[in-house]
Amino acid sequence: MQVKKDDIRTNILTVAERLFIKRGYEDASLKMIAGNCNISKSNIYRYFRSKEEIYETIVGPAREAIISMAPTFFSQETISKSAMDKSREMPLVLAGLLSKFRSAILIMLRSEGGKDRKMIEKLITDSFVNTCPIEMSGAKELISKMLIYGLTDILIKYSDEEDLLRELRSLICYHYLGLDGLKEAGAKL
Repeated sequence: MQVKKDDIRTNILTVAERLFIKRGYEDASLKMIAGNCNISKSNIYRYFRSKEEIYETIVGPAREAIISMAPTFFSQETISKSAMDKSREMPLVLAGLLSKFRSAILIMLRSEGGKDRKMIEKLITDSFVNTCPIEMSGAKELISKMLIYGLTDILIKYSDEEDLLRELRSLICYHYLGLDGLKEAGAKL
């Protein structure tokens, strides 16, 4: 029985996605991908020029979506909204994005030294640093990193959009309102 080329290509992407999530892009090799696909490493080159091309095929659309949505999160209109309004609105937008591109964004966030992880960190840190009223040295960057770790943890544990939304509401509310605000806002969100 001959396997169709599209099926092999799809299998390579599926296996690579799982390995990139589990091991990180940096630690997943073409040899591992080929072995898990039950094909030779040289056979992968019939479908993709490199591991980078596989990565781009999986992650590229998510990157484009993040870049196109960034102005929504960091516009002056959004920045000027109350923390409670942001706590209500942002999780809705994020849940849709994270649900649609869950695996790709998880790959991006779990690639510690990767360009996409750095892009997400920069988007969050720059916008947060520019809008946060806190003047404590290093606090803004630390809070931004905690948000990124929270997002990563949510993506690892949840895939259903409703679950993502519930967890994002808590994370975003905590991000903007702190523990006391989370406690008070819990029923309102």
